[in-house]
Parts: sequence; C-alpha cells; structure tokens
Amino acid sequence: MSLRLQAAQVAWLNTKLTLDFIAASRTWIDEDLISALLTAGVVDANVRGADDEGATRDFSIGAGILPNALRRPVNAISIAMSLGVPRESARTKLAGLVDRGVLVRTDGGFVLRAEVSQSKPFKSAMEAFLLATVEFVDGLAMLNACGARDGDRVVTPAWPVAGLATRLMTAHVLKGIQHARSLKPEISLTTHYVLLWLSHLTGSALRVVQEPDAGRLGPLNPPFGPVSVIEVAKAARMDDETVRRHLGQLEKAGLVIRVAGKRDINLPDQTLVANWLDFQSRTILGTQQLVRKLYVAGVIVDRPSETIRLF
Repeated sequence: MSLRLQAAQVAWLNTKLTLDFIAASRTWIDEDLISALLTAGVVDANVRGADDEGATRDFSIGAGILPNALRRPVNAISIAMSLGVPRESARTKLAGLVDRGVLVRTDGGFVLRAEVSQSKPFKSAMEAFLLATVEFVDGLAMLNACGARDGDRVVTPAWPVAGLATRLMTAHVLKGIQHARSLKPEISLTTHYVLLWLSHLTGSALRVVQEPDAGRLGPLNPPFGPVSVIEVAKAARMDDETVRRHLGQLEKAGLVIRVAGKRDINLPDQTLVANWLDFQSRTILGTQQLVRKLYVAGVIVDRPSETIRLF
C-alpha cells in the first residue's frame, strides 16, 4: 500500500471520528453545534492546562474526574480564536452554558463543573464517543496504520478508561478541526461542519488518490460520489435551507461544485487537491502521535478481543 493511499484512508477515518465526536457532543448540549464545540474546547483547555503544570502527568487521570481546583480556566477569546467562532458569539454561548450550570465562570475564565461529568447526559455522550473511539482504532488496525497493528483493540471492558480515552481523543479531534479551519479561516465553523459532512458523504478523502474503491476500509462501507442537499442536511441534523445556504457559500469559495443537481467536493481543482493531500499528510502524523499516547495509557492493547464491552 502506498503511503499516499494510507494517508487518505487515515484521513477518512479521522473525518468519521470528528463527525461522531460532534454528534455525541451535540446530544447533551441541546443539538447546538457551536455550544457543543465550545464546551469541548473548554474541557480540553482545562485539562491541558493542568498537564502543563504537571498536575495530570499520571495517565490514570481522565477528563471526567479532574477536580475543579486542578482545572485551568480558559477565557472566551482564546476559545473563540481556536475554533474560529466570532468573539461575541462565543461570549453569548459561553454565558448561556454558565446559566445552565454546565460551566463555571472564574476570575481566570471558564471551567467545566466537575459535577457535570457525573451527569447522565454527559455519560451518554461519553459512551457514544467511546464507541466511536473503538471504531476508529479498529479501522487503524485494519490498515496497519499509524502504529496500530492488525488484531490490536481498545482494552475491554472499555468503560474504566472512558475518561482517559475521551481526554486524549478530544484533544486530537480539536487539533484536527483547528488545522482544517486554518486552511480557509474566512469560512465559518458551521460552514466547515457542512463541508466536513459533504467530504465524508462523497468519499472525497479517498477519491483524491484512487478510483472509488474502499480497499481495506470496505467493512466500514465508505460512500462515494455526489450527494443531494437533503442527504447532507439529514446527516448533519440541520434543516435543508440552512445547508443549502452554507453549500452556496462553499461554491462561491470554489470548494464545492454541482454535478447533475447534486453537490461534490471540487476535486478537478488541482490547487484544492494539493492542499487536501498536504492536510492528509499532517493528519497521519497527528494520528501517529495519538496512537502512541493511547498505547502508553493502556487504552489500546496488543491482543485481540472476542467482543468489545463498555462495562
């Protein structure tokens, strides 16, 4: 297998992981995309700040059990800039999350309330993201990619490592979103979300390097080819007109084209393809780093499991 093909397949798995992560996050933040990502950004910053100070170097501490006193606050401007959300929009959304008791505002910024991580909605979201992590690792193992080997699996039962796995995977997903945003910073976060879904539904990550053939990813049934606005809206859990508007913006930016009444990524544009291939190369490097951390933390084990159990 060529390195370019493997990078494309790893990029496809990362796109699926990101979309699964966003879907899980939205389920406990009333389906609000921006609030869900802002909350994820706050959680990541809270724990990462403690890491920088050496408070959580022990991998046994996960995002869900770090006490309030060890969470480093993050301000609205930092979160807004990292995700590409307008500052006023970020402030409004964060204030709403404080009013709902999800976040706490301190002198230094925002922190996730430790009690929230014990709530039923949060645990349900974590369970969904843990399942997405299992699928992601299984996909990498099928490809023998990024240090994951065929037969390696997420440890079972997986629930004891859920907080730790979520901590590492959240940081990975957010870095990927930030890098993707940097390629077209003038496009809003919501528009990028629609673009991400279109990319996934059309199989564009794979089509830039090969004919429509899933290869080893076949069991995951990657889709290929142009899709309708309705298909994108259904997958993204957004109304048709909103998706149509965002796709129109992407067309004006030269990222999307129409094909027989449907929409597709503008793969005939060689400049766009070159940027995409560069993004895939960066993605595979980031995934290699993630896999090493997951092995060290004991989230991935090098022995096969008959079944994957969460509890």
